[in-house]
This record gives sequence, C-alpha cells and structure tokens, in this order.
Amino acid sequence: MEKFQVPHTQKPSRGKKTKESILVIDDSADTLILQRLVLELEGFEVFTAQTGEEAFGVLSEIDEPDLILLDMQMEDMTGLDFLTMLEEKMPKIMKAVPVVFLSGVNEVPESKAAGFIRKPTDSENFLVSVHDFIEIGHHSPYKH
Repeated sequence: MEKFQVPHTQKPSRGKKTKESILVIDDSADTLILQRLVLELEGFEVFTAQTGEEAFGVLSEIDEPDLILLDMQMEDMTGLDFLTMLEEKMPKIMKAVPVVFLSGVNEVPESKAAGFIRKPTDSENFLVSVHDFIEIGHHSPYKH
C-alpha cells in the first residue's frame, strides 16, 4: 500500500512570527488532513509530519512552534521515544514548547508531555484544548 504524503505548509521566513503555529505528528494521513483543516480554519499555521524522523526535519527548518501535537504510536517510534529524542537533540524546544499527546488510548504513560487530548474528539473540544495548551506554553515553565 502506497503511503499518502501530506504536504507541509510552506517554510516561513525566519523573522517576526505573524500567527501561532502548531506541529502535528501522526502517522495517519487522514488524521493529519483533518487536523490541519480544523486548525488552519481557526487561524493557526500548521506543519505536519508522519514520522518522528520527519518531525525532527520539520523542526530544524521552521521557527519554534507554539505547540506540538504528538501521536502515541508512529511507524518509526513511539511518542515517548520522540519526547526522549527531542529532549536530547533539541532541549530548547522541549523546554519552551508544550508537547501534547493526541491519542485514542484512555491514558498515556507519565512523561514530560504537557498533557493529553483523547481522539477522536469533536472540533470544538479539540480547539478548546489546543488553545488551553498554547496558553500554558506562554507561561512558566515554558516561556521564561
């Protein structure tokens, strides 16, 4: 089965950020398309990745996002593996950006994630949670 590639938002210029941005990491192309649509309609700049490795590539090319939404299980690694690698490879992002698990499980293991959004969820509750986590990221311990 051929894997559908979700197009990334065009790389922004490194300068003054005009709107809040979110990186969504999920191995399901359908989920990425839906989340991108909902978040862009809400006014966010959205970047996507289908693997942890691809997410590190995106993070190295964009300005620091305001939020990272992370699936618990991807093709190349788990969400917990991604968090560990993020802390090792990009500690500044790990300290400054809330990483939130987005998963269909009822509970997620204890980790350094800022929280958890259970999927599926309706668009309204999803957006309320996204705004709440971005707001958390604007305060200590995230933004110093």
